[in-house]
Amino acid sequence: MKTFVRPAAAGLLASAALAAGPTPAAPLAGAAAPTLRVSAVNTDYERAVLSRVNRVRARHGLPALRASSCLDVFAERRARRLAAERILVHFGLGAVFDRCGGSMMGENLARGRYLTATRVVEAWLRSPGHRANVLRSGFRSAAVGAWRVSDGTIYVSMVYRAP
Repeated sequence: MKTFVRPAAAGLLASAALAAGPTPAAPLAGAAAPTLRVSAVNTDYERAVLSRVNRVRARHGLPALRASSCLDVFAERRARRLAAERILVHFGLGAVFDRCGGSMMGENLARGRYLTATRVVEAWLRSPGHRANVLRSGFRSAAVGAWRVSDGTIYVSMVYRAP
């Protein structure tokens, strides 16, 4: 989970990472690394993650997050990079602020083999930092990017924005 408020607003930066499932083992020293392909997960999966987050928000009396095409560019890029590099780390959100505007941004990440949209959101809800992003009342829009590695591992990035 990463939340970032424009420095002029508050200067808050918090970060943690979520691995929502097993990760592939590193190859043995001297062994050839397997060639893995990366491909986008269909948009139905991404919509399902956003829909499940919005159901949780509704149960807590919060407004639904609107899908943002501007944020989607960044969520897709992040998920693709994570999958291509087989990493789970947060990157700065400055470029998202510059392009999409807003007073606060947040990001939740997930990684797991054959990971369903339901499992992604359930994992976020079990983590205090990720849960805070899902339930942050100031967030009004979001986007989900999801990319799959040919070994079945899915990488998910959900980027949130407050106006």
